[in-house]
Amino acid sequence: MQNTIVTIAAIAVMLAVCVVMHILYKRRTTAMRKTIDAYKREAQDAHEEVQLEKEHTQNLLKEYHSLSQSGLRIIKHKKQKEIYNIPYEAIRKFIHTDSIGIGILNGLYNSLDFSFFNIESETIPFARYNLDICNNVNIYCFTSGKTVLLNDYQKEVSDYIDTEKYKVSKNVVGSALYIPLYDDDIIFGVLSIFNNEPYYFNEYRTNIVRSIVSYLETAIVNFSTARTSERQNKQYIAHRLELEHTLSELRKSQSELLKISTALKNTDNAVMLLDGAGNITWVNNSFIKVYGFTLEEYTHNSSQYEFALRQKDSIEFYKFVYDNAKSVTFTLPHITKSGDEVWVQTTLSPTLNDQGKILQVVAVDTDITSLKKAELEIVKQRNEIELKNKDVTKSIEYASTIQQALMTGQGYLRQRFKKSFLINLPKDIVSGDFFWMGDKFGRKYMTLCDCEGHGVPGAFVSMMGKVFLDEILQGCRVEDPPSTILMNLNDKLQEAVNSLSSKVGGIDGMDMSFCIINSRNTQVQ
Repeated sequence: MQNTIVTIAAIAVMLAVCVVMHILYKRRTTAMRKTIDAYKREAQDAHEEVQLEKEHTQNLLKEYHSLSQSGLRIIKHKKQKEIYNIPYEAIRKFIHTDSIGIGILNGLYNSLDFSFFNIESETIPFARYNLDICNNVNIYCFTSGKTVLLNDYQKEVSDYIDTEKYKVSKNVVGSALYIPLYDDDIIFGVLSIFNNEPYYFNEYRTNIVRSIVSYLETAIVNFSTARTSERQNKQYIAHRLELEHTLSELRKSQSELLKISTALKNTDNAVMLLDGAGNITWVNNSFIKVYGFTLEEYTHNSSQYEFALRQKDSIEFYKFVYDNAKSVTFTLPHITKSGDEVWVQTTLSPTLNDQGKILQVVAVDTDITSLKKAELEIVKQRNEIELKNKDVTKSIEYASTIQQALMTGQGYLRQRFKKSFLINLPKDIVSGDFFWMGDKFGRKYMTLCDCEGHGVPGAFVSMMGKVFLDEILQGCRVEDPPSTILMNLNDKLQEAVNSLSSKVGGIDGMDMSFCIINSRNTQVQ
């Protein structure tokens, strides 16, 4: 009996252990499944994140490729309008803008000129901002050389310009970005972009604009350099054609080389002859005058092109002539024996034999240093004339202020005729046309005058007329009609003409109408 109980107890314990182990197994299995599911979810999330990152990277690569293509389009164009228009298209391809402007320095007027200002795809042909007046953020950006970002234009613009002194348009809202344009370390312009949405230009959009600006800077600098070179080359075309004609005559006959050499000795141009191997065989006296070297000094221990290495930039031109048997013309600065710099235009012309081999090369150097100095002098004189014109204009404008102050004005007329107006639109800054009015005997004396002269001479005549009318009014009688006043004015003008005509060659007259209004009986004469 006791053994049976023990056996039953053992079986019960074993069953209990099995139950516990089964429960633990199920819990462990459930936990492992949850862990596996969690790992699966994490793996799925990681996979989706990788896919998103991959798509983002592909989009960035596409944008970078598109941005590079737009930049190359900007650089390759040689027309100014295309150089400006393509950046507008490129920027709007990546970000939304309500207005884009590109301003370039105008040294002549000391201003920032926006030749193409694009607002909502409509181009405004011209806008100019004076660099001496900081009434615009474009001017601040240019003078400081710093990028300016306004996240809220109306709130932040006062940090850069004096809004109390200069009015700010209420139509400009949202955000704005101003980026200076550089050629190396020299600033030459500003690119400005506006968007009606505040805080629009984040780091990503700003970097896109900066990338396009880098291409734009290169394109503008290349365009400016090419235009400057073209302008300089045109100044020497006539002289170069003359030299080419002379050299073509030299190539016609080798038998007349001695005669030509005699002529070349007397020319002001430096002339050098080289043989078929590139050795210098002869130079004229002008060569010694221009460079200070004799033939022996210049060719000492030199063979073929070694002499040209002293002027490193010219060696390639000599090689071109000997390799291609073609003429070439180039302009370079040279250093003389004394160390002075001279600007020389060189024409190299080969003489060929019947087989097309080079027998000799004639090098003609023209000293154009004086032309370079003349260019600088012309610029200097032009600047002086601009300053003088500004001074004269200011004086005339001040004279106009004095003239307007002395003449009868709108206020004086309104006091006597409430329903009246006065329009005065002079052709020049000062004018010979004027309106005059006076009161006496309860009457109003009025005249409207058109002087035959304009500008300063007409203004002097108008002032004489005004002064004489004031004098005549003081001495006139109540019964004097307009004709009497006009006769008195004519006499005074004739007297003035007689005293001045011998000095200034005559005085312009005037056409005028005159009336007297009697306020008491409402009669007009």
